[in-house]
Order: sequence, then structure tokens, then C-alpha cells
Amino acid sequence: MVNKILIKVIIPEYELEYELYIPNNKKIGTIKKCFINSINNNSQFSFEKNENEVRFIDRETGIEFENNMYVKDSGIKNGSIILAI
Repeated sequence: MVNKILIKVIIPEYELEYELYIPNNKKIGTIKKCFINSINNNSQFSFEKNENEVRFIDRETGIEFENNMYVKDSGIKNGSIILAI
């Protein structure tokens, strides 16, 4: 899993958290889109926002990640906790 990073994504609005591996060579917007699709397909609730409405914010620093930024350039590392709001 050299090219993947383990992160935790928390959705405070629904009091849910997920641990997932993300590829470090993809853009944040792509990760958001896959995350939202996965939640909508595998959960009992519907996350009714698209990737442009969801904000990924680093819980430790408060920095919001831009959709066009690559994961490897974002500062996200193993164990990072991301808030999806």
C-alpha cells in the first residue's frame, strides 16, 4: 500500500466516521466524489451534497483542501483526520 494513505473522515452533521485508504496520486475532488458515492450506495442515509458542496477540512490545522489539489501535495498523511462538512 505504498501509494495509499489511511485517513479518517468524520461527518459531524451525522455523527459518523469512516476510515479509508485513499490514493496519493488523485485529486481531492475525485476523492470527495468517490467518498460521497460510496456513502450514498452503502449507507442507510443519503448524503445529499455533491463534491463541490462538501468541504474537506484538516481537523488538526483547520486548512480546507481545494478540489484541484493532489493528495500527495495536500499535506494529508497516514492518520490524518478530515472533516467533511
